[in-house]
Amino acid sequence: MADTFTPDEQAHDALRTLTNDYVDAVRARLGKMPDALAREYAARMLMDDLLPDAVKRVKAVRSEAVGELKEGRTLKQVAELTGLSVPRVDQLIKGK
Repeated sequence: MADTFTPDEQAHDALRTLTNDYVDAVRARLGKMPDALAREYAARMLMDDLLPDAVKRVKAVRSEAVGELKEGRTLKQVAELTGLSVPRVDQLIKGK
């Protein structure tokens, strides 16, 4: 059977797998912490500090990509291309 995934779908699938593997590894590490208080603190640190920081760093990549899509296009064209609203495209371009 031929592979029907496009290169983008393959890249997205690889990112999902990598992310899921990472989260599973972190959960396993947390689960091995015998002290419940330390485990709670570590899980809270992950949720409150590490994940939001990761979101900010990835959002910068997204904003850069939308900015590239904007080159030579209107906000409306980029919105139609991405399936986002015009205001959201504008926000992403502005890094918000």
